[in-house]
Amino acid sequence: MKLILAEKPSVAKTIASFLGAKTRHNGYFEGNGYIITYAVGHLVSLYDMKDYDKDKYSGSWKMDNFPFIPQDKFKFKVESSKKDQFNIVKTLIHRDDIEYIINATDNDREGELIAFLIFLMAKNKKPVKRILVNEWTPQDITKGLQNLKDDEEMRNLQAAGYTRLITDWLIGINFTSIATLKYGNGKLLNIGRVILPTVKLIYDRDMEIKNFVPKTYFEIEGNFRCKNGEYKGKLIKNKNSKFDTPEEAKAIIGSITSKEATIIDKKVTTSKEYASKLFSLTSLQGYITSKYSHFTSDKVLSVCQSLYEGKGKGGYITYPRTDSVYLEESLVGKTADTLNKLKKGLPYEDKIQFTKTKRVFDSSKVDSHSAITPTYIVPTNLTPDESIVYNAIKDRFIANFMPPAEYENTEIKTDVDENTFVTKGKVLKVKGYLEVYNKEEKNDLLPMVSKNEIVDVIEIKPLSKQTTPPKSYTEDTLLKAMKNCGKNVPEDDTAVLSGYSIGTSATRAEVLKKISQVGYVTKKGKSYFITELGKNLVEIFPVKELFDVDYTGKLEKSLSDIQKGKYTRKEYLNNIMNFIWNSVNLIKSDSPKKISTENFTYNAKTKKFISDKTPVVSKKSTSSKTSKSSDDVLGKCPACGGDVRESQKGFFCTNYSNCKYGIFKEDKYLQLFKKKPNKTMVKSLLKNGEAKVKSLTGKDGNKFDALLKYEKNSNGYYSWLIKKDQ
Repeated sequence: MKLILAEKPSVAKTIASFLGAKTRHNGYFEGNGYIITYAVGHLVSLYDMKDYDKDKYSGSWKMDNFPFIPQDKFKFKVESSKKDQFNIVKTLIHRDDIEYIINATDNDREGELIAFLIFLMAKNKKPVKRILVNEWTPQDITKGLQNLKDDEEMRNLQAAGYTRLITDWLIGINFTSIATLKYGNGKLLNIGRVILPTVKLIYDRDMEIKNFVPKTYFEIEGNFRCKNGEYKGKLIKNKNSKFDTPEEAKAIIGSITSKEATIIDKKVTTSKEYASKLFSLTSLQGYITSKYSHFTSDKVLSVCQSLYEGKGKGGYITYPRTDSVYLEESLVGKTADTLNKLKKGLPYEDKIQFTKTKRVFDSSKVDSHSAITPTYIVPTNLTPDESIVYNAIKDRFIANFMPPAEYENTEIKTDVDENTFVTKGKVLKVKGYLEVYNKEEKNDLLPMVSKNEIVDVIEIKPLSKQTTPPKSYTEDTLLKAMKNCGKNVPEDDTAVLSGYSIGTSATRAEVLKKISQVGYVTKKGKSYFITELGKNLVEIFPVKELFDVDYTGKLEKSLSDIQKGKYTRKEYLNNIMNFIWNSVNLIKSDSPKKISTENFTYNAKTKKFISDKTPVVSKKSTSSKTSKSSDDVLGKCPACGGDVRESQKGFFCTNYSNCKYGIFKEDKYLQLFKKKPNKTMVKSLLKNGEAKVKSLTGKDGNKFDALLKYEKNSNGYYSWLIKKDQ
């Protein structure tokens, strides 16, 4: 027997139906040589902090318990509400008649992690193979089973999923706890790797709008009459149509005295407009949420997942959690077959022709998964919301195989007293792909004129206009900003920001939902705005890296590189642990905010503080995070040239908040070698760039002398380099 593990019951039902596993049991299907069981999302999760030591960590948070990083290893548990299904899966794994297991979870980082942790907790010893499909149709299931991958080939993807899980847990548990204790004033503050830069994007946009000073400028408009009608033109002088002062505009208007003008040029050109690229999840969420007010990006993803899983008969769309707007070139044949099936009976069927073009097929621009398209299985009995999303995907797919829309563009140049007025018109001549959307284009039709024709000057007048502030983020524009780390990059430009983003297509919708739920932002109509709580968080919380879109983008890029085998899980987590250790200790020693931390605890059950005094947050802080009542200067900071001094917590540059150069006395990494930094070591590092240190203890318990360096790495923060001194 072969055991197949699906991610959800609906997918298990689809697979079982196709394979003829018709006997249904509690938690699985069986028949025809297969057993098909399923997870229910994540069956296995990380230990909570209290699970490591219930006596020490249960009931309340204490400053002294942070930073928290498990000393031995990260531990996992089965979710209590999902133990029954886990036990079913575990029992099936260990059945004597199971030859090997086929992992059929979603083909992504999260799906791989779900299966990896189940096999880990179930102590699986059986061989594991991987089925990789982009859609749950009989055709794809057959092909996938014929081309199973060995589990070893999925190690990098597993490592990326595991690393992401550990990273978000460490950042969340440490910074949420310590921020709540120090700055919360009775309110739980959710701190996350993806949450904070998203909040910062909205904060920055609101500040741009608030501080925007409109600038008035002027244009000059001419109104002309020809024998076939009237038209208007805009004065262009030295390729510029804007004038800074009304006096400048009035002077030009005053110089125009003629009552007649001459058409000195007329150009008629044609242009083609192609359908928008196929949908990625981000562009689909933006499209749907901008058209339908009852949709959120989270809801779009949920509906997509339902369409992808199908209803036991096969999936209706391809894998939705994709950032690509192109298709793999290997999908040419399948795409042609799907198109031929979907176009049957459409009123514009004869205009739909399959062609292999770079606008649709380009493997070089597909990272993990191709764009979202329909499958050849035509759905029935869809809900209204499913119909909206499915039809959007289907229409965009069909439109990409129709002719472009064609326009006739007219440009008229009218001269009056050596001043040139430009008039532009645009008329739709061929509907092309626009037939799919059945919308009427508004034509900007101009009267027929000829070159050298004399026309009457009706009026020349100034137009007063103002520059406008940037628009508030909507769900559409915010998702795009998260995908591109706030940079203005076209969606189909995959080379510049490959892997470099705030979150992933699978997680951004949940982040937008959460930042509203926790009160950092509010939504009015379609627009997002920062709340007072969100504003205070951005301005007060001192670990600025967590707000930095570039820092977060680099973290996401590193996870992508782990997935590609270009970066190691160990190096990534060492850097994260160093960052957390240093940053949490920075917050604890952040004296300028005048918050007492002595015997100060937060009760997680009552969500109230237990303290002799009510904590008060001062909104102003100084740039220095170190005590000035320390000993003499130890040396000059290698990052900014500032003074490095000793404080109670460690050795810091007096400009630490900007340059981030500091060494904590309880440095987590050096503790692994049973060594603490001291003044002599720091002086040598500052003077020579390295320090000789005696008697470090290795993993084997043996002592050795070493040469230490403390340098900024590629992720922008400092870490140790240790070389044995021969």
